[in-house]
Amino acid sequence: MDWLLRMRELFSQSVEQKLCPDCAVIYSGGVDSALVAYVASGFQDTIAYNVGIEGSMDAEYAKKYDGSAPFETRYVTLSLGEIEELIPPVVKAAKSSNPVDIGVGIPFYAASKLAAEEGKKALLCGQGGDELFGGYWRYLECISVQGPEKTSQMMERDWNNAYEDNLDRDILMCQSNGIELEFPFLAEPFSEYARSLPLNLKIREDADIPCDLANGRRFARKYCLKKMALDFGLPQYLVNRKKKAAQYGSGIQKSLDRIARMRGYRQKARQNKRTDYLRSYLEDILSDS
Repeated sequence: MDWLLRMRELFSQSVEQKLCPDCAVIYSGGVDSALVAYVASGFQDTIAYNVGIEGSMDAEYAKKYDGSAPFETRYVTLSLGEIEELIPPVVKAAKSSNPVDIGVGIPFYAASKLAAEEGKKALLCGQGGDELFGGYWRYLECISVQGPEKTSQMMERDWNNAYEDNLDRDILMCQSNGIELEFPFLAEPFSEYARSLPLNLKIREDADIPCDLANGRRFARKYCLKKMALDFGLPQYLVNRKKKAAQYGSGIQKSLDRIARMRGYRQKARQNKRTDYLRSYLEDILSDS
């Protein structure tokens, strides 16, 4: 498979070019960030920061890999009180009351805060893999109903909007702590080669790896990326882990919801004929920042 060899070569170059002596990796225990940490460890000693609540899915997968991972994982285990303390600076940095922005922003903020305290200057991350290789569920919905052409158009649109939709927020979280966030998946020429690959190498129907069921059809998301990860040597249980968005895999979104309810915002929202009590809580935090 020529594409596999070329992907390995170019991805290794991407990671190497983003490395510096004082950098680490933000690591969810998912395939994208694990691949970044794994490849980085082939060039220099690598520390990976995993953020979540006690017993989070992200932490459990990272811990399962601890014994054989070629990099060191450090766990930022956040209590409910610690998450509540992080909300105001994260809301202020994000300039947002969107629950998704805050739920995703907290892991980046907490990881970069510890990285800065430990003398790091940069964090590498796995962002961009979903847009490049078809990682989002909406792509399966699209391909199973509207076909490959519409799916490719959706992926291209998401790629073009990636900074505005997600990455600018993540950059701001890290910059708040004096840390630069680096994106190996977005670096050229790897990203350009990945974009040139046919859709059936990214979203593979009836693939030889675990698939998701969408409208009665079976698809493997990020097929060629997962094949590359397995070829590098990542374990199957990590590569084939069921995808969880950062705010859910870390347990942060559930904790935010609990905090809003503890602070009486479910009742306040009802009084104001609203159902989005978490957003209402975050709006008040933002107005005070």
